[in-house]
Amino acid sequence: MPIKIATTAGGLAHAPVFVGGALATDVVKVDISDLSTYEVDLDGYLKPGVPFAKDGNLVGNGVPVYGVTIEPIKITTTNTDAVLDAETDCMVAVGTHGIVNRDIIEDNLGRALTADEIAGFALAGSNLHLTRT
Repeated sequence: MPIKIATTAGGLAHAPVFVGGALATDVVKVDISDLSTYEVDLDGYLKPGVPFAKDGNLVGNGVPVYGVTIEPIKITTTNTDAVLDAETDCMVAVGTHGIVNRDIIEDNLGRALTADEIAGFALAGSNLHLTRT
């Protein structure tokens, strides 16, 4: 996607979620139609800290967190269900090793992490550690 410069009225800034930086990175193929306004902001950026499984899906029951998005990534024009459903899958860089701050992730997402997501950080196969708060 080409770089675009635009004037905005300001708004929510996304904070970095890694404590000390991501120690390793990889890419996952994300089905954008599975995402919601919690994961994608109004300008179409995937928010930092979205936890993904190794197959690129959102983390579900019994699935380890493979990686979390490191920084905002432009994936679409906005975050409506119709726009997200129409988008094709894309490759997204994720941090796969390190410590992530739970409070900052929840602030970025605008919601609490689900029980499955919290458990996914502790499962074998996850190399990410979640701070207590």
